[in-house]
Amino acid sequence: MISVSLLSAYDYCARKLFLEQVLKLVVIPRDVVVKGSIRHEVHDKISKAEENFVKSIKKEVSYKEVLDGYKKSHSNILKQSIIKNKSKLAELKISLSEFFKNTWPLVLNESKDRAVNVHGFIKKHKVYGDELWKELSPKIETEYYVKSEDLILKGVVDKLEIYENKLVREVVPYELKTGKAPREGVWPGHKLQTGAYVLLLEKNKMFVREAFVKYLDINEARQIMMNPFLEKNVLETRDKVLELFKGKEIPVICDNKNKCASCPLKDKCYDEKFINRRMSLLS
Repeated sequence: MISVSLLSAYDYCARKLFLEQVLKLVVIPRDVVVKGSIRHEVHDKISKAEENFVKSIKKEVSYKEVLDGYKKSHSNILKQSIIKNKSKLAELKISLSEFFKNTWPLVLNESKDRAVNVHGFIKKHKVYGDELWKELSPKIETEYYVKSEDLILKGVVDKLEIYENKLVREVVPYELKTGKAPREGVWPGHKLQTGAYVLLLEKNKMFVREAFVKYLDINEARQIMMNPFLEKNVLETRDKVLELFKGKEIPVICDNKNKCASCPLKDKCYDEKFINRRMSLLS
């Protein structure tokens, strides 16, 4: 069983994936990886704090009051995560205050989304406290683990909106991404990942209402349309990754020099003597 994230990694550069996973070359985490992991940690803690906050709302409140409550909670979570990871940030010479300043707008967007959802539900249904939490829809989960023996795939959905009803569990998965977004649509690897999550959720007897890749830096969610072509692409890429892991043949060097320029393994990747020595150890 392989991780869904490997499909995206294969699509980005099959040779780099081979160097990392088969030849076991160590990749020093770049700042974007560290920043991304902290942001994922923050979103997960935000979801875990949701129940207590919603249950604390005991009466009719304004949108501003709900938003202010979320902002206070989420600001504290961000600060705590930054302090927890300060050694990693220090190694990369990333200022703690600068990281907070750059990350807070992304967290604030999450605060606003949740405030809109909760306040709108209160206005419509006039429920509060424990009853509000029990009936609230959609509920939001993050870092949602899902797997399928049939698909030989496993992974963690960044964010899942869950709509409960008597007939079926309806869900909307979101893949959260930092960094540059394409001018339109989504990057191919992100589409592969999201498509794989749709297949996994459906295998686990959930109805996927729709699916999105959300580019956090521009606060924009872009829809992924699941169709037979995307399903075929997901399964074919999975099979290519499984074949790559057998380690019999190293993929050719990537023909996108922009990818190579920022790759931490580029020197070793181009060193054929080094590669041949490492390959000989696999025999």
